[in-house]
Amino acid sequence: MDGPGHTGYASRFLEWAYAYASPLYDLVVWWGFIPLGGEAACRREFVHWLRLQPRLRVASLCCGTGSMERAMLAEEPSLSITGVDLGSGQIARARKKNPETRVTYVLGDAARTELPGESFDRVLIGLALHEMPRSTRRAVLREARRLCARDGRVLAIEHGRPLSHASRFLRGLWWFFWIPGNPEVPTSRDMQEHGLDTEMRECGLKVLEHHTTRPDWIEALFSTPTPVRQNRV
Repeated sequence: MDGPGHTGYASRFLEWAYAYASPLYDLVVWWGFIPLGGEAACRREFVHWLRLQPRLRVASLCCGTGSMERAMLAEEPSLSITGVDLGSGQIARARKKNPETRVTYVLGDAARTELPGESFDRVLIGLALHEMPRSTRRAVLREARRLCARDGRVLAIEHGRPLSHASRFLRGLWWFFWIPGNPEVPTSRDMQEHGLDTEMRECGLKVLEHHTTRPDWIEALFSTPTPVRQNRV
């Protein structure tokens, strides 16, 4: 699992990029947040949507280079966080950003983490589902539900569905959707057309709150696991 060759990525390009181009990734993320008020402000807003409390156990799926873990600890230093990502370069950079003992990083597949079930009070999936085909997105959402404690919460932060044509156009321009062969375009479009709220519901998550940034380029759905139906004998 320590480099390209793992099959969890939607494309070989993404597999290569997340193994070897992590510094560039941080620059692209910084650029993407500029019209939304800047990366620091957006991450503080994301953390607010998580509704953190002292000493919660948090799973950060598809954690990337560790920026959200840093933002969470700035808000609530007593958290215990486990970050999971497929990219060896992402994990290496995340460990440098967050050397605190309260953060553990695991190189692995967010769809099959092998972490104990119902062992986290919060499960975060941050800006990663749009890169995945629908079958993989659903697998990650089902895993998030499995990991979440019965009274816990799952927050999925994703590409939103801008209400105006102008907003959609500007986002596509700023986020490089116009580049031929951009691997995020078809999967992001499929997720928005099918609806992240629909996919979460299909995977056993009940949406409690819906948040959007300004402009409405990013949405976040705060959810809770729905009870598993038991077959009657």
